[in-house]
Amino acid sequence: MQLLEMKNEYEKAKIDYGNVNSKTAKRGIGEEMYKLKNKIDEEERRVNSKLNTADINGVQYEIPKSFNYAPDNERYTYEVRDGCLYHVEKLRNDPDGSFHSHHYVWIPQAENKYAELCVRVLGGDSYGERYYLRVHYYKHPSDMSPYLTKDIRTDNYNYKVYYDYVLGKLGFKHKKDRNHTNYLEWVTREEAVNV
Repeated sequence: MQLLEMKNEYEKAKIDYGNVNSKTAKRGIGEEMYKLKNKIDEEERRVNSKLNTADINGVQYEIPKSFNYAPDNERYTYEVRDGCLYHVEKLRNDPDGSFHSHHYVWIPQAENKYAELCVRVLGGDSYGERYYLRVHYYKHPSDMSPYLTKDIRTDNYNYKVYYDYVLGKLGFKHKKDRNHTNYLEWVTREEAVNV
């Protein structure tokens, strides 16, 4: 439903609310008016929001509001690949020799469905190198908070292309382990030393 249609529907509901005498009918119409008013406010915010556009590797890309975009920070690299925005953090060792990092991929899935995949990589400790996945779903790039957040299995095939690319950029490959699908190993031993 478009914004103008929703506003017209809201005005009709206001008139109906005034014409009804039954408390049950008034309560039902009032609840629907409340829901419709929230949808109108949300749609107006989306229409009036201005997304920042950035030039990433020669591609103009609208940066979502929830996406942490800091092009001047040398700790992060950005890349646009197949219509998706990749935000990769360079690996750094903590004082105890372990490391942890968060990497994000903004994935447009449909007109009203966008996913932000978080790939969390940990390692350099007694547990070995491993990763975890979480997905935040948004209805529009101007939304600041997701409508749904899910931790997903590390052998998920819907997002495999995206997290495999991120792990490959970091120098990891999947470790063959039937019980622990989130274990990683370095592609070359030199990369493990260079973290």
